[in-house]
Amino acid sequence: MKTMFLSSMVFSVATAVALAQESGVKAGEEVEVTSGAVTGLACALEARDKGNLNALTSCPLSEAVKDMVVFDVAEKQIYRVAPKKIRRFEMEKAYGGGSVDFTAKVTTVNKKDGIPTVEVTEYTVNPKPKAGGFKGCL
Repeated sequence: MKTMFLSSMVFSVATAVALAQESGVKAGEEVEVTSGAVTGLACALEARDKGNLNALTSCPLSEAVKDMVVFDVAEKQIYRVAPKKIRRFEMEKAYGGGSVDFTAKVTTVNKKDGIPTVEVTEYTVNPKPKAGGFKGCL
C-alpha cells in the first residue's frame, strides 16, 4: 500500500513539474495583458515567487533603472517590453501603481531567467493615480 501511494505521489509531482514547464510563453506566441503592473524586475520576481503583490506598488524607483517590466497579475507572468512601440517615459507614468493593457507578440525568451520580451502592437497606459485623488469618494 505504501509503495502504491509513493509511486502515485512521485507521478503527481513529476506531472506537476512537466505542466509548469509547458506553461511558459514561447517566441512567436501572441499575448494579451489586461491591467499589467509596471514595476522593477526584482519586485516582479518577489510578487511571482512569494505572492507578495504589495511589492509591485511599493517598488523603489531605483529598480526601474535596472530593469522595468510588466507583471501580469492574473497569469503571474513577467514581460519585458521592447521599446519600439511603448516608450520608456510612458511606462514610467504607470510605474508603482498604474497599469498597462497591451496586445503583443513574444519576440524572444531570455534563456538565463526565462522572461519573455514582447513587441507591443496595441496598448493603453493607465497612469498611477495622484495622491488624494480618491478624496470625497465616500
